[in-house]
Amino acid sequence: MTTTITPEEFEKALARACMKAANRSMILEPFRCGDRTAVLTGANLREIAGEAGLSVPQARRRIEKLLKDAKVLRHDTTGGCTRWWLVGLAPSPAAAPAAPISLPPFVPAVHATPSPATAPRQGVTPPTAPVPARQHWSDVLGVARDCSTSEAREAFKSALAAVDDLDLDADQQRQRIRDAYNARLVEDGISEFE
Repeated sequence: MTTTITPEEFEKALARACMKAANRSMILEPFRCGDRTAVLTGANLREIAGEAGLSVPQARRRIEKLLKDAKVLRHDTTGGCTRWWLVGLAPSPAAAPAAPISLPPFVPAVHATPSPATAPRQGVTPPTAPVPARQHWSDVLGVARDCSTSEAREAFKSALAAVDDLDLDADQQRQRIRDAYNARLVEDGISEFE
């Protein structure tokens, strides 16, 4: 096969071979970083020779000339199969500006905070009052701060007995009462288990 083609025709054949190879690998997004990633899926020498109608040694000589002129990129893969890519064939990632997103006319506008009319429908919880600061143990037990240990113990027992078992927060209320009583004991330097 001794066909003579011009360098321009060879470059066009190389471009066709590269695009065919890239199309086979479109699932890998070969153009995500322009020529730098497109070369990973570029055409091999046998594909280029077949597209140009040349023998493999003729195509190799033409590729080497283009490589010296910095018109092609080379990617060597495992097993000796080299991929070739014509420089400038893949679009530059910065060259393609992102198109503005246009929504269909039936899509409602989204607001950062829902309007009062749509809040119940959307299931948005209305803002609640700020969480109160942690209560002092005497406020939880309902005694004076300077009460005796026995008074605190009696208030602790009556507060635990006053918690309704059917209340959904019963466990949290009991724990809050226990924590308040323990804080009173710690304040006096008394261990709960003495």
